[in-house]
Amino acid sequence: MIRSILIVLALTLLIVPSIDASHYGESVQYNDLHDQRTFSLSPDYDPDQSQGGLSGYWPYSFILSWDITYDLNASIWHYEYNLSVEKKEISHFILELSETAQYDDITNVTINGNSATIEGPKTWTKAGNQIIPNPFYGIKFDDGGKSASYSFDSSLDPVWGNFYAKGGIDKGNLVNAYNNALEDSNFNSDNKLDFIVRPDGGSSPPVVPEPISSTLFIVGGATLGLRTFRKKFKE
Repeated sequence: MIRSILIVLALTLLIVPSIDASHYGESVQYNDLHDQRTFSLSPDYDPDQSQGGLSGYWPYSFILSWDITYDLNASIWHYEYNLSVEKKEISHFILELSETAQYDDITNVTINGNSATIEGPKTWTKAGNQIIPNPFYGIKFDDGGKSASYSFDSSLDPVWGNFYAKGGIDKGNLVNAYNNALEDSNFNSDNKLDFIVRPDGGSSPPVVPEPISSTLFIVGGATLGLRTFRKKFKE
């Protein structure tokens, strides 16, 4: 009988639904709460963390890193994004939010350590952002410099999403950077490097990586069934 249960379990695992092709809007895993995205026009540029995932034009290099922590006592997330460039100062940084998010969902905003305000949330288009590939809903941080830090607190949980950053003009080119998935109107990509972590409009805390969580659920159910069977058999 035990052998039969194990066979059923094995067959069940084979039909566990696969994860959606796109990571857009998915809850992130704990190890994604601290990472970075980069690109460079310099051939000898070689960062030691996650690379790629970015498009646009920013002379020499563009680095976006994030550090997201959770305050258990206050039930609040602290989001911090750091942008670093070698040339052309950062004009502004737009970070996506889910469309249910409101202005009051973002508090304690700072830019380079100083108290600041945000614009939005609203839908950002090519008006003022000529190279933005597709419009998206979010908040805008003005000012930056060549090394900019943007931080805030929010109860909104972290998920995969989009950003857009703008500089000035270099050799006739508009200076800008954004994640690769923003080039798709539905933001579809099965590569996490094509997104950054951003606040959601609902509640989606970081989870155990799939399909591990589904497997553990099935194994747990099979174990419970096996215990029940043994109990009845003894009776």
